[in-house]
Amino acid sequence: MGKVLSFKGKRIAITGASGTMGRALVAELSKREAQIIALTTSPSASFEVSDRPTIEVLPWQLGHEAELRDRLQKVDILILNHGVNVLGARDSASIYKSYEVNTFSVFRWIDLFLETISDAETVNQKEIWVNTSEAEVNPALSPLYELSKRAIGDLVTLRRLDDSCTIRKLILGPFKSDLNPYGVMSASFVAWAIAFLAELGLRDIIVTINPITFIAYPVKEFWRSLYFRLFSHRKQ
Repeated sequence: MGKVLSFKGKRIAITGASGTMGRALVAELSKREAQIIALTTSPSASFEVSDRPTIEVLPWQLGHEAELRDRLQKVDILILNHGVNVLGARDSASIYKSYEVNTFSVFRWIDLFLETISDAETVNQKEIWVNTSEAEVNPALSPLYELSKRAIGDLVTLRRLDDSCTIRKLILGPFKSDLNPYGVMSASFVAWAIAFLAELGLRDIIVTINPITFIAYPVKEFWRSLYFRLFSHRKQ
């Protein structure tokens, strides 16, 4: 469990904002009176949320995350939602692409955001959410998606040991999107569930129809966290 959360007035930046889940999160969190910054690699993307202030759109490019370092200073919650699914591909280009987008880019964003935390008061105010998906523990019918998502999932588990700020994981089951043609849940329902569970204070937010995940993920997370705690240390 983490701290109970209220979205009203929070400045929330969302990567992958122009995708299916990104748009669902933009809509849901806007309803809860958050101030949304849509971070997207689609320069022509636009967002309309009825009865709410205009969504601020900031374009960014893969590998150039540091260019938005200054903008992160005033962000309360950074939601790392961008990703890629090469489905059944296994060529070298697909391997590099999967890890660059799903693992290394996400971790660069985490590092940049943590650099904006300068004191104990800021630690209590700021949060990072990472969409790792239930591919951390279950097959996703896409080997490279699973491998790259498990890698960032383990890196987040490792980084959470330092208590730099609240870091929540979004362990999401199959919702219908361009990344997941096998999805069965609606993105709008998943976004609502994410917001609801975050308000309750859950640090690991599981939204899925697969009951195995509710058992397999906590077990996996406990043992990985214990292993990392025993055999790694904070830089002095």
